[in-house]
Amino acid sequence: MASRFDEYWPVAQHAPASAQPRAIVQRSLFALALVCLGLASSYGAIALLTRVTPALFPGKELISIPVITNVIERLPSGLEVEAPGETSSFNRRKTVLFIGVDRRADVPITEPFHTDSIMIGTVDPLAKQMSVLSFPRDMWVDIHNPSGGSFKNRINASYGYGILNDPEHRVESGAKQLILDIKENFGIEVDLWVWMDIRGVEALIDQLGGVDVVIDDDLAVYENWYYTDDDFSNPRYIQFLPGKYHLNGYDAVAFGRYRNDSDYKRVKRQQLVLLAAVQRAFKQNIFQANPLGLWGAYKGLIHTNVADVNVPGYVGLLKDTAGSMKVYSVADPVAGVPSVWGVTIAETGAQVVEWEPENIQYWIKQTFTKSIYAQSTVELQNGYGAGGGARLEALGRYLQFERYLPEVKLGPDTAERPTTTIVVNTEDRRPMAEDIAKWLGLPDSAIIKGVRESATDPDVVIVIGQDLELPNS
Repeated sequence: MASRFDEYWPVAQHAPASAQPRAIVQRSLFALALVCLGLASSYGAIALLTRVTPALFPGKELISIPVITNVIERLPSGLEVEAPGETSSFNRRKTVLFIGVDRRADVPITEPFHTDSIMIGTVDPLAKQMSVLSFPRDMWVDIHNPSGGSFKNRINASYGYGILNDPEHRVESGAKQLILDIKENFGIEVDLWVWMDIRGVEALIDQLGGVDVVIDDDLAVYENWYYTDDDFSNPRYIQFLPGKYHLNGYDAVAFGRYRNDSDYKRVKRQQLVLLAAVQRAFKQNIFQANPLGLWGAYKGLIHTNVADVNVPGYVGLLKDTAGSMKVYSVADPVAGVPSVWGVTIAETGAQVVEWEPENIQYWIKQTFTKSIYAQSTVELQNGYGAGGGARLEALGRYLQFERYLPEVKLGPDTAERPTTTIVVNTEDRRPMAEDIAKWLGLPDSAIIKGVRESATDPDVVIVIGQDLELPNS
């Protein structure tokens, strides 16, 4: 008598000859079902990991791994797996606020310090580039009350105001207040923050073995400056004349703190030290070390909201940049127009820094330039004929100061032509060329492929013709 198991799962040797084909078909269907289930599970896992990988490791795509690529290529039509694109939240920029305070060694970190250094760093996972934007400490901004409303003060008072409004006087509260005021005044969203004091910066630079800098005439310290990092120990007279220097942590911080000439130059000095420190770190291959081990070695020198679980991803992202960094300051003029200027507040006599919002936005856009524009050069050539020079300059100003392209330069005149042409010498800059065509109201047929013969050639060349109409905005 057949068992109930045999009734539902017939086996070949128990079945009559006429039933064997049916049994074979059933087993084949069962096997096929298992294969389909495995394929569906593999697809689901690959699709999930493809989406999650950039969240843990920004800029990384599981889809680029050869073994995974081979599997994906064999998936049936309609089951394609695509990695998150440029607009995906996984691949959006990571933005870090660096807070530098002038804290003496005997003062608790929970005191409401003024911030001597405010920098915003950003890393583009797709462009593999770091950018840093600095703010002068005396910028006159709106400080926002937790209960609503705002009042005017220097930006360097924002952090301390956050500390004072927290009963526990936590560093985190000061950082959150500064992040809020940066967002409300400048429209910048900050993800992470890092707090450091003088001694922490000194220690970091000393652990790197010092930094190498070349100081030019503009940033030199000619004064025989009496300096100490804590007002009572190790005082000395310091000069930084033009030339090459290898600076230890104490001297590097001293150089970055000098502002007897101007606070704007102090920003430049701090950026020079920062660039040198990044170059030193890559030269010593410190990012090749175990990420969590590296984090453990340096974490004690800072305070931050960076979670340990995200450290390997962020270290990998830094490694991908290969040290490529651009630095900007909102204090720099734009097209000869000052971005900041000193004023005196009549009621108090305080010396503060007012600012031009449009110029500040220009520097913000340069810092946060779209990945498809990053490190790009655009050259403009005059094919319009007589009177084309003025049009060329106007177009250059439009592209750089209203569309925020990183580098726009004027090239030579060329033969007159009736239509405007956009030549793409670097194919991965075609999306930028397509954007330019839209801004200028040109058809896609205006974009043609060119050849970049040397590294100094521009990525995109725009040859203006007699059909060019300059945009209004």
